[in-house]
Amino acid sequence: MTEEERLAKNNRIREQGRLTREKRKTQACKVYRVKIDVSHLNSQQLLHLKMLFVEAKWLYNDALTFMKAHDINEYDTKTRTVHCLDKDHNPVTHELEYLGSQMRQSVIQGIKHNMKSLASLREHDRKTGSLKYKSEYVSINLQQAWKTYKFYDARHIRIQGFKKGIRIIGANQFWNIPGIELANAKLLNLPDGYYLAITTYQPKGCEQKKYKPEIGIDMGIKTSITVSDGRKINVFVEESEHLKKCQRLIARRKKGSSNRYKAVKLLRKAYQKLSSRKKDTANKIMHELLEHEKVYMQDENISGWHKGLFGRTVQHSVLGLVKAKLIKNERVTVLLLSAPTTKYCPECSKLKKNITLSDRVYECPCGYQEDRDIHAARNIILLSKKDTCGTQGINAFGENVRQHELQDLCCSLEELGSPSFCRLHAVGINGGSSHVHIKFR
Repeated sequence: MTEEERLAKNNRIREQGRLTREKRKTQACKVYRVKIDVSHLNSQQLLHLKMLFVEAKWLYNDALTFMKAHDINEYDTKTRTVHCLDKDHNPVTHELEYLGSQMRQSVIQGIKHNMKSLASLREHDRKTGSLKYKSEYVSINLQQAWKTYKFYDARHIRIQGFKKGIRIIGANQFWNIPGIELANAKLLNLPDGYYLAITTYQPKGCEQKKYKPEIGIDMGIKTSITVSDGRKINVFVEESEHLKKCQRLIARRKKGSSNRYKAVKLLRKAYQKLSSRKKDTANKIMHELLEHEKVYMQDENISGWHKGLFGRTVQHSVLGLVKAKLIKNERVTVLLLSAPTTKYCPECSKLKKNITLSDRVYECPCGYQEDRDIHAARNIILLSKKDTCGTQGINAFGENVRQHELQDLCCSLEELGSPSFCRLHAVGINGGSSHVHIKFR
């Protein structure tokens, strides 16, 4: 290839990348997980699947050894011979027979990506270690759709290096979506089997869905999720007896023995099932909540609850999963943790002091009374709609107030202000119109 041909090829690749990036702006990215049906694989295919992850581990560890004396960019991804240590830490040499060319490249690219991430953390004065040798490799990147992997139909797929198609379960999740495009995929080795996590790009929905009215949600310990319309959702996903039995079984097995290795595999499978149950519960809750046009929530310190007196309750709930999924949704508004959702009275705009966890009903001297959690969920909507414009002024809680009421509100907030609760940051009252800006921190 001449220099002119090389430059022309690079320009075509650059232009194609630009067009792809423009198209991705009109598409939504979604990942689907399908399972490989091992019951329809012959012994050679099962061995092939197993050795893919074994050889990826060998290649990864060999590359880490190479990095001790050389630059990772100098590593030859076309190599078929790798050097590593066996379980007794004796040097051995292996030949790569199953790992394809693009799979080898993806393993090295993963190391480079991890090195860049560590370097970025060091630039921000974060403490970092170094990459460690792996005893098990569980994820292989299949870089190109229709090259590293391709579909025969909705039930069969072919992976680079396999002579025959592999039967899969679950492709009907996305097979009939019009205009869908396949990107890279991840071949996963999980305790309960082999999976493919396929990245897809599909056109953003054009039809306007009819949503229910907006809601606010309050997360807590006694009641997992309370909705402003009065619904209460309690979730408790506990460890199974089988999982506890596997933990006791490991304690009775000798370290390094084959029986202990089998017990560890059983325990990992039990934890995988527990994780799947939690994800399924969280997805069902998300589906119910996102049927509403707008969702308001508070940035609760769930990790702090887990470290405190309610560790077991939080561990058996799915609050962390639900919160993480909600925050990523564009129709969800998140309120700061410091906002007084429990102490604020929506009727008289006052803050009530000395509320304890045992007080399950909110009672204000003005006569307002409501269930504590429902009261907080409704206040989350009010606080999230705070504004700073208007001739009368709209305070931080979404209520229209007169100028003298702004002064009373600011004094009440200053009395309760502290770094752990809320603090009046700045107040400005201008001539004929009243404007208040309250910042919680």
